[in-house]
This record gives sequence, structure tokens and C-alpha cells, in this order.
Amino acid sequence: MWVRTAREEDLQAVHALLAETWHSTFDSVMGEGTVASVIETQFSISSLREKLKRPYSEFVVADSGDGTLLGMAFASQTDDSVATLSDLFVRPTEQVQGLGTMLLAEVEMAFPGVQVMRLDVVERQTEAVSFFNRKGYVAVGRGTDWGAANCDEPKLIMEKSLETWDL
Repeated sequence: MWVRTAREEDLQAVHALLAETWHSTFDSVMGEGTVASVIETQFSISSLREKLKRPYSEFVVADSGDGTLLGMAFASQTDDSVATLSDLFVRPTEQVQGLGTMLLAEVEMAFPGVQVMRLDVVERQTEAVSFFNRKGYVAVGRGTDWGAANCDEPKLIMEKSLETWDL
């Protein structure tokens, strides 16, 4: 298994991975209909293609070696000193094996000169909140604006200083 840059030919598999992971993780939180809408809008092939082409961004996948994608991450630089982690997902059957840590490390290292990595996480997803806490992220705010997701699920806004980057 290795982490590599996502390619155009990966997009269908990334979409399938995101659909599986989102339904497994969020159906009980947001409802199946909302999750399906998010997958259709934010993770459509065309949306993923836009991410792939976005300047000042990093789109990586965890590749099993046989072509199966086990996870993905996407982050983009949002200003001179801040990058935002938009997506970090690992196939449910592959979680708690270090893949999320590897994907996170890859995107954290991708932005030289950036001082802060920021992300939003569903507050009720305690496993995800704990994961990011263990990786050095701290809550700096709360909100409910999920943009296109169109739901009112409370989220934590978390940040990590990258000035002294460490796993």
C-alpha cells in the first residue's frame, strides 16, 4: 500500500469509496437522503475532477497496490498561511490501520510556508474528533454551515499549527 497523487482515472473509484464511507459514517447522523445528496453534489465525478485540477491543492489516495483505493484526502491552500483539509476518508473496512494518519501526514507536508491546517468535523463523530485531537488538532470554533450539504449538523472547526510539523 502506498499514498500517491490522485489521477483522472481514479475518480470513479474515489467516488465509490466516498459513497461507501459517507453512507457507513453519516447515514445515522444526517439521514440517508442528505448523505445521498452530499455524495451526488460534493463528490460527483465533475466535483472530484475540479478538485483534481484546483491550484494550490493536494489530492491523494491510498492505493492497495492492486488498484483498489483504500482512502483519500484533499486539502487546499486558502490563504498565505492557512490550508484547509476538506476531505479525509478511509474505507470502513480499512480504518484504524494507520491509513488516515498516512494520508493526513501527506497533505500536511504538501504546503510549505503554511502555518495552520484547518478542518471541519461533525461534532457527534467522536472517533473522528479523537483522531484529530491525537494528531495535534484543537477545536477553535463551532458552526453548522456545511455549504452544499444543506444540513444543520453541529460541527467543530479544528486547527493544527504546522510550524513545528509532527506526526
